[in-house]
Amino acid sequence: MGVEAKQNTQKLTVWQKAFLRDENWKKDELREAVFWLIEAFSAALGLVFGVLGLRGLPCLMAFFASAIAVPSVYCTSFLGVDEQDYGGKMEILGDSVGTGAATFVLAWVGFYTVLHG
Repeated sequence: MGVEAKQNTQKLTVWQKAFLRDENWKKDELREAVFWLIEAFSAALGLVFGVLGLRGLPCLMAFFASAIAVPSVYCTSFLGVDEQDYGGKMEILGDSVGTGAATFVLAWVGFYTVLHG
């Protein structure tokens, strides 16, 4: 049995699959990967907005627009997943946007207060 055959029989973790193209995904695994993508993206965006001293409704609107667009592009362009096979975009996002919003606001307000308050 060759090295390639052994690699194909090994079970990949969600984290390993998240960085590989054209893998087969279970619905729960895909939702978990998207959840953590949104959490990391939300914290990073909150940090950037807080450090830059940005404030107001445009920041929230930018967050929500990008919190839906970034995972969608990640799933379709990078992972090669057809969203309709998993119930559509909102089914994949699930509750991730809500918790991502909390992470974003916490990071944004925290960094803004520390640096500009």
